[in-house]
Amino acid sequence: MKILLAQNNHKIKDRLNLYLDNLPTNVDVYEVSSYGELEERLSQDPSIDITISCHMSAKLEGMKISGLLLNGHQSDLIVNTTESLEDSLEYKAFSKLDSRGQIIQNDINCESFHNLILDILKKRRNLNFQYAEEEYRKVRLSYFLRFNKVLCDVFIKINDDKYVKVLRKDDIYTRDDLQRYREKNIKFLYINSEDYDDFGASLATTPFLIEDRNLDPKYLDDAVVNTLDIVHEMVLESGLTDEVVNLVDYTAYQIESSLSSDRILNRLLSILKDRKDYLLDHSYMIAYFSNSICSHMEWDSEEIRKKLSYAAILQDVCLSDAKMAMVMNLQKPEMTEYTPEQIAHYQSHPEQIANIVKANDTIPLNVDEILLSQHEKPEGNGFPRGLSHHRVSQLSAVFIVAHAFVDELYREEFDLTKIPVIIKRMEKRFSVGNYRKPLEGLINVFQKSIEVA
Repeated sequence: MKILLAQNNHKIKDRLNLYLDNLPTNVDVYEVSSYGELEERLSQDPSIDITISCHMSAKLEGMKISGLLLNGHQSDLIVNTTESLEDSLEYKAFSKLDSRGQIIQNDINCESFHNLILDILKKRRNLNFQYAEEEYRKVRLSYFLRFNKVLCDVFIKINDDKYVKVLRKDDIYTRDDLQRYREKNIKFLYINSEDYDDFGASLATTPFLIEDRNLDPKYLDDAVVNTLDIVHEMVLESGLTDEVVNLVDYTAYQIESSLSSDRILNRLLSILKDRKDYLLDHSYMIAYFSNSICSHMEWDSEEIRKKLSYAAILQDVCLSDAKMAMVMNLQKPEMTEYTPEQIAHYQSHPEQIANIVKANDTIPLNVDEILLSQHEKPEGNGFPRGLSHHRVSQLSAVFIVAHAFVDELYREEFDLTKIPVIIKRMEKRFSVGNYRKPLEGLINVFQKSIEVA
């Protein structure tokens, strides 16, 4: 049984996924985020049972698909909206679907949604199952990354008969609390059924922690890294949507706002030292250091720092293998374990993300160029273009110097006493061409801003 979920609002999509995850039968859920993708998927797969599409904006007007469903494809259509659609241009075609077409509101509750889905599946597949009120409902662990305070009691499942409470209502939790379960390959946490609809509503309406412009500094690191995690997942699922850009914008703001904090490097490294989220922590640190370097250069501006933060946040979103990224970035001996095809795929990621960003006119200019140049080297033997130290742009050079410094910190296992040695190594490589000024900025960071313990 197949369901096609076409949504361009991630919060509403996640609320519907929350309900789909708890259906009393197994279904395969496929996701798209634009009308073009919706039309293409239906054209390619005639076995889709139910299409659930929003009708919310010019990018995804779900009722438009009615014509295709009338002229060949047999999928049922559920349109979710906040509007009254009877006066829309597409309603006439939609109404011809008769019992195959349903309109629901975005805030539909779980029981009503389940009954609708089950009735359609029973009709289409001649199956016999009923809505069941379970004591506990599962919630994807990744949904808890958005917040740091639970709205209800949260449990882990030991077996079908035993659930153990791990978080109490209003508890403040950290990324490390969640990471313990992720390392055990736990993908779902559980909440009481009586809390389920309220949780679903909060998922669709509560701002992400990173969106709080008065965010308490003690929650900053978790908020940034969790948001990087969410952005990574969103881009892999749906591409660079408006919501992703909004989250990147808030993250850039929070990073820039934190630069004046005393001893931020010491705090940051002490938190990240023993963590395993390489792609995420690596991006956070590059955002911090590229901003810091820029703030110690003559042409520093808020717009330039924003571009650097965008590049840092988005640089690795096309990668899914964190171990390989770490091995390649740090030039570890394990590089020999990867095939030429795997290495070629890894080396293509700057072009992949640069092209995605270039096609999005809401992202600041030059971010695509920074991303394309992220793995260039002063020796001229980087990838993908092998740019010499004179051909790389000054802005890209800032990013590359920050990237190289973070890689050196990883090699030295975050030992702050090794920073003078790292700087000396970098001086030998980066005292050339357009890298000179960013290198001076990096040196000034330590001379003027950061007290190294």
